[in-house]
Amino acid sequence: MKENMLQFKKKLRNEPLLMVLVFTLLTIMTFLIIYPIARVVMETNGEIFSQLWTNVRWRNSLVNTVFITILSTLSSTIVAFIFAYTMARLDIPCKGLFRIVTLLPIVSPPFIVALSYILLFGRQGIITNHLLGIPLDIYGWTGLWAVQTISFFPYAYAVIYGVVKAASIQMEYAAYNLGATKWQVFTDVFLKLCRPGIAGGALVVAMSILADFGNPMIIGGNFSVLSTEAYAQMTGWFDIPAAAMLATTMLVPALSLFLINRLWVGKRSYVTVTGKDSSLQPYPIATWVKWLLFSFCMFVSVVVVLVYGTLAYGAFTTTWGYDWSLTLDNMAYVVGKQQEIINSIVYAVCAAVGAALLSVLVAYLVQRKQFGLNKWMDFLAVLPGAIPGVFLSLGFAFAFGGDMFSLTGTSFIIILALMIWNLPTCYSANAAALQQIGPSIEEASTNLGATGIQTYFKVLLPIVRTSFISSMVLAFLRSVTCLSVVIFIYSLKTSVGTITIIGLLSNGQWGAASAVTITLIGIAISVLLLTKLAFRLRGKTFEI
Repeated sequence: MKENMLQFKKKLRNEPLLMVLVFTLLTIMTFLIIYPIARVVMETNGEIFSQLWTNVRWRNSLVNTVFITILSTLSSTIVAFIFAYTMARLDIPCKGLFRIVTLLPIVSPPFIVALSYILLFGRQGIITNHLLGIPLDIYGWTGLWAVQTISFFPYAYAVIYGVVKAASIQMEYAAYNLGATKWQVFTDVFLKLCRPGIAGGALVVAMSILADFGNPMIIGGNFSVLSTEAYAQMTGWFDIPAAAMLATTMLVPALSLFLINRLWVGKRSYVTVTGKDSSLQPYPIATWVKWLLFSFCMFVSVVVVLVYGTLAYGAFTTTWGYDWSLTLDNMAYVVGKQQEIINSIVYAVCAAVGAALLSVLVAYLVQRKQFGLNKWMDFLAVLPGAIPGVFLSLGFAFAFGGDMFSLTGTSFIIILALMIWNLPTCYSANAAALQQIGPSIEEASTNLGATGIQTYFKVLLPIVRTSFISSMVLAFLRSVTCLSVVIFIYSLKTSVGTITIIGLLSNGQWGAASAVTITLIGIAISVLLLTKLAFRLRGKTFEI
């Protein structure tokens, strides 16, 4: 610590403008990240925490949160691994469909699966009521488990697929040559090589499920979790200390998972360098296993397609469950709610641009400049990734909704919250891009007479432009379909599309809710396709 401070003072003397920038950024980030966290914690006390164990409802919410997080994480990770293995190792048809299936839940509101499950399997559902005549009640932990598995397995797939794809095929062949069976090679070689990806994917999913708010609210029924209970205490009972305590309780496991991901998975490498691995084809597996895995992926894909198809159908239905005639009235409702849709787009654009600009500057300072506080700035940049959306929303409501910083009811508070929420995503992408650029490029620019600012804007930024745009688009997709971050800080004038959907569902207006949902999905997919087209015209690829 002492060495860091000496380094900081030395830089302050030699490069005062740089240090002014560093100090300004650290102040802003601390104010927007640490201060909201502290405000939530400050609203609690020891007495209210003791009631967590004596209050039956709160204790059940805690137990339910742990239970559903573990259960849904296991199932999501298993589904993700099967998809990753099938896509990376097997020669099968329909891979294009499978890729779309792993992408759709990412570019849509996470709680739309719950809406579709109600439309399909609810009391007036197409399958349960009209096809099978079964009075099935999908509300509760079983329905929530199924919904979260479908909603979040793509997040684990994105992590696991890269590791499965890179796993050394040559090492597997070597194991076969030494007499190992297929099962031994799979368990003792392949799975161990994939361990960091599986663990990393599971941690990402666990953090997402822990922070999930929309799905438990829509389909959880009497199965309350910490996020929905905090919302109920805040909006129903106006019990601020209780809401803050429940949110803080949720923060503890979230931070723990985050630290495990950073300190354990992030520091382990299972890379194998074998020189001629790319020419080898994966060792063939039994035909029945191959088509069993294909059938499983196809079943999940059919479910996902059915989910989104049901939404599209519901958007044009007069009265769901009673009058199945087609109508455009629901789309007319979307036009009537155009301000909420416009708000979603505007806030998402502003937050995405802000997060991308802030992240690329912070990544440059952390990766390229040694000023003694690099680790602290890096920590601040990734910390929001460990904060559940409901907690962040509550923190901004407490921190910037009072007399000192009165941003209540303004668009600015929503944009700031979404920007901070997306900062880790953008920062990780831009930091990774900067790490791939050798310092010799900057040295050459400096030797040719360019200043540090000129080198940054004219040399480094053009090189990382691809990652910058990719991170900005991903931040937009996340923001336009976000619910939890805005749930405590919106007003009638600043309401967004996802808030509208929740309100419609509460009033039983399934058709209108479906119409608004597919509108948001259409916006997200349109932006994604346009970005892909723009990258393709430049001869580059775009991935999220």
